[in-house]
Amino acid sequence: MKAYVLTSIWLKCRWLFCLPAVLLMSVWLSIFVPAVSAQSVPAAIIALPENENAILVEKQTQKFYIYTNEPPFDGIKKVFETACSTGEVFGPKHKSGDKKTPEGIYFLIDEYEERYLTPIYGKRAFPIDYPNFVDTRLGKNGSAIWIHGTDKALKSMDTNGCIAVENDDVAMLSDYITLHATPLVIVEKIQYMTPQEQQRKKELVQSFVDNWVQAHITGSYHHYLSFYSPGYLPDISWWESWLKLRKTADDPAENIHIQISDMGIYQHQDMVVAVMDFRLVLKEVREFLGRRKLFIQESNSPTLQIIGDTFQVLDKAHKDSAKPLVAAASVLHAAAGKTVPQSDHASALEMVHQWLAAWSAQNMDAYAAFYASGFHSDGMNKTQWVSRKKKLSGRYSYINVTGKDFKIKKNKNGLAIRFFQTYESSGFSTTGIKQLTLVKKDGLWKISQENWKEK
Repeated sequence: MKAYVLTSIWLKCRWLFCLPAVLLMSVWLSIFVPAVSAQSVPAAIIALPENENAILVEKQTQKFYIYTNEPPFDGIKKVFETACSTGEVFGPKHKSGDKKTPEGIYFLIDEYEERYLTPIYGKRAFPIDYPNFVDTRLGKNGSAIWIHGTDKALKSMDTNGCIAVENDDVAMLSDYITLHATPLVIVEKIQYMTPQEQQRKKELVQSFVDNWVQAHITGSYHHYLSFYSPGYLPDISWWESWLKLRKTADDPAENIHIQISDMGIYQHQDMVVAVMDFRLVLKEVREFLGRRKLFIQESNSPTLQIIGDTFQVLDKAHKDSAKPLVAAASVLHAAAGKTVPQSDHASALEMVHQWLAAWSAQNMDAYAAFYASGFHSDGMNKTQWVSRKKKLSGRYSYINVTGKDFKIKKNKNGLAIRFFQTYESSGFSTTGIKQLTLVKKDGLWKISQENWKEK
């Protein structure tokens, strides 16, 4: 009888003994296994253009997802999920043959049908643009990273670096992919954020890009460069010609404007990639250049800085142009029957500022491009002069060269520019008077002679 009573008490009250364990388990799960809210969105997708899709691959779980921003959905929604296989070696790809899958933000650039593939790649394959601009700058290499099918049973981490999915899955991907526009974001583990956090990040990046666009139209060369990291000097060979083309009238409505649209914003760690359609507009006439891609890094001061700037794909009308922005602006001016005012002094002074910026950035290839082939100074020709400057630049961790009090005069061959120059570096500093002799070659100012007097 006594045993029966004790057993009855235990059965009726056993939940009291289990309660501490249940509470402890709940606390443990809340700390170490945080739930993903139904309203959370992947932090990798900040903005997705309407009717566009994004592919997200999580290496840790070997999962392949497709998200879309297609009406009638309100915001980004997951529309597809399947298993996948990535590189058999753990970690992000660094070099050819390491059997790792890269991590970052990429775009699908081609599509191969089954008849062009060996059986190992299944029914379809989509090459990606690895290594991208930033990968190359970081010294990463390798090639032929694809999303593809398979002719064998799918196993986790079983490729040489590609992303493999089942044949039935890869066959339907064409319905979701727009080449050069659909992003592929590869991460070790997906991070999530609330829609409110997503909106704040979207507004921050959009504001930064809008101000960068406006710098093209109304800013100086230095204002334009302020959006870029000091460690990255973009191609600025077009700025002098662009300066002449962007404004031809006092009425702003008569001048060129830049229009961006269909901007996608994607993030991996501290790197944000913004891609957008890029057009020039003059009155009612629009000239499409292509899709421009910015690699934007988050930092403390300023918050965002561009560390890479490329055209992801150029419109065929400008594909062979070394200066697509200038070429497109020239087309608009020709269509409007406008003439472009010429100002030798303004364009020459802008060229000197660009030269100083290249020198300060220690981009010696860009620096060398400002010198004429017939340059001579201090008994050295162009090759000897540039070689000497490269050696000096390599000695210092930083260089900062500035100028002020510019005076410009015409001479029989071109222009002479005299100014006060300040040179600072990690190992040497000086000030003095710099004089440059400029000549015009193929419509661009080049330095034919350089003299220096220390003060």
